[in-house]
Amino acid sequence: MAKRRQVDKRWNEVRAVLATRGPAEVLGLVRDLYDLSQENRDVLNARYLAAASGLERYKNRIDDAMYPDVHRGEPVRISVAKSAISQYKKATGDQVGTLELMVYFVERGNQFTIDLGDIDEGFYSALASMFGRILATLKRSNHDVVDRILPRLVAIRDAAQGIGWGYYDSLCEALATEFPSAADDVDLNQGRTKTGRRSRGR
Repeated sequence: MAKRRQVDKRWNEVRAVLATRGPAEVLGLVRDLYDLSQENRDVLNARYLAAASGLERYKNRIDDAMYPDVHRGEPVRISVAKSAISQYKKATGDQVGTLELMVYFVERGNQFTIDLGDIDEGFYSALASMFGRILATLKRSNHDVVDRILPRLVAIRDAAQGIGWGYYDSLCEALATEFPSAADDVDLNQGRTKTGRRSRGR
């Protein structure tokens, strides 16, 4: 909290100075900030350019972080992917686009472990946590958004069958809690789908 108060204080001081400057000088400052880093460019592009193109840039960042090129020694960077989602939300206020990025986060991480094999507890915990956040958001969303997103969550759950660390079971339980109709084909007490295939545990 002390750090946040200090940031607010400094921003108030900067804002007071900016208020005395002309539009040309402020625009020049924005240009300097735009040139300074890719992160700054992403924020400004997402806020002021076409939403679809801005969203795609953030999806690319999530893809690089959640499905890295392991043959080149690139690590999974969960914090980078989460930061991309937060930055997009702050830059645009686009709730639907933010939800899309959250789903994409889980989809890419899910596909990564399917393709590459067992990861670790922290990885699966991050995916399950984001999955839960998506479900909580869906509960507050309109029917069109639910109809578009919920089948993707079911597909994630189904694709995760057999993955350990309690990951598959947590997805099943989360779906059953928030959207019982989406769990009709899962026997939660037995930890398996009606096909009889059991989730392996850790």
